[in-house]
Amino acid sequence: MELRQYVYILLSKWWIILPLALMGFTYSLVFSYSQTPTYEAASTYVTRLDTALSDDLDTTIFGVETLTGRERIFVTYCELMTSKAVRYDAYRLMNLDPVQVDLEAVDEDYDVTCANLPETNVLLLTVRGPSPEFVARLNEAVGLTGSARANRLYSYFPLENLDPVDLEEDPVAPGYVQNGVLGGALGLVVGITLAFAIEYFQSPSKRLEQLSIRHPQLGIYNQRYFRQRFEEEINRAYARNRPISMALLQLTPNEDFELLPESVQVALTRAAALMIQDTLSQGAIVAYMRPRTFGILLAETPGDEARRTLEKLHTILRTQTFESGGYVSGFVARSGLVVSSGNALNYQEMLDKASEALKRADATGENSIYIIRAIPQPFVMPQQDADDDFDSFDDYSAYDDLGWDSTGEEPALVAGDTEPVTVPEGYQGEVVDHSAQTPEMATGEDTASSVEAAPEGSFLRRWIRGSGNIPDEAQGERNEDDR
Repeated sequence: MELRQYVYILLSKWWIILPLALMGFTYSLVFSYSQTPTYEAASTYVTRLDTALSDDLDTTIFGVETLTGRERIFVTYCELMTSKAVRYDAYRLMNLDPVQVDLEAVDEDYDVTCANLPETNVLLLTVRGPSPEFVARLNEAVGLTGSARANRLYSYFPLENLDPVDLEEDPVAPGYVQNGVLGGALGLVVGITLAFAIEYFQSPSKRLEQLSIRHPQLGIYNQRYFRQRFEEEINRAYARNRPISMALLQLTPNEDFELLPESVQVALTRAAALMIQDTLSQGAIVAYMRPRTFGILLAETPGDEARRTLEKLHTILRTQTFESGGYVSGFVARSGLVVSSGNALNYQEMLDKASEALKRADATGENSIYIIRAIPQPFVMPQQDADDDFDSFDDYSAYDDLGWDSTGEEPALVAGDTEPVTVPEGYQGEVVDHSAQTPEMATGEDTASSVEAAPEGSFLRRWIRGSGNIPDEAQGERNEDDR
């Protein structure tokens, strides 16, 4: 498994890892603050030669060699310091009454330790307990009674105090920061282990589904692969300075579609989705986005060509029925189209604009296409030229057919008598409605009637001719105008 797959597992299972880490950190802090603080007091003692061994040189050398070469002497002294007899002598020195004070409990609460510092004749006496005052007093009392017993045991090597009792002002335990860090680290380890265990034991079919690029029921590409390919095409379009189009196509079934069994609904939708995929060109990508809504990627496709492609899909969907298990259904479509260039818009921005265009197409009616252009539409007349054309004609009926008003402003082209649609700032919008067209009309064979309806020499007549969709009977008139 690659490193990025491990990272993906950790990021996808953050809802397991993070709570466990926080729980470990919180529990450690709560537990630490619930414990009684422990204070520490320390003092040091040193051994020396008795004066009786310092009168003669040979005796002095023998005493020094014995003191430095016999580590057991210091071990014995430490055992004396920590013995129960010395501790009870210290309690009596501190005037603790065994009747009033439970000495056994004191032994449990207060810990006395002794150690020989390496390569020295120095003993370190340490006392730990919950009360700082009692810790200091007990350390001093144990040192006095312990050194007295040691001096009686080895009179030639007496033990005396070197440093007085030193009491730590802050408790030495518990360590709140250390415990919190350790608890958080433990929770983090448990969370990571659990995340990998869940990933390992999950069903193989789910793992295959996550790695698949196809929708398991419809057979077309899934949304993850659609986004991946779209981002690649955006980069390619930017490098080549080419247009790119995205469409969201929504299928609306017959009224009795919801009464069909769920398996039949899936089969009919699959048939429609595969038909859409087969109708498009080889470079187009069709993917499942949400129920009965499909994303279409048209790489290096300008807006007019993308619109004609969607018109073709709409026509085929309206004229074709789909059958599964003896059930028959048909679909009509609405589409929202976004046309961009290069990396003017990223994937999410284009998807948002396509969703907005689909909503406006849905508000317009069945079989509608709403287009949002993120780039200027080619061959659009400049505003000043349009104003000049308006000024040169008294009859604006031809412009009204195109959605222009008498002020020269260009609203979004709308179908029928619907209100003009507000286009987002910086974009051009238009609605193409084929709800009243036959398949023949959708291919442009109604151009002649549009030409004849417009005044002679009008902008509408010249605009239709400029598109190239001119019937034969109007061709001669165009040649005269050109001459």
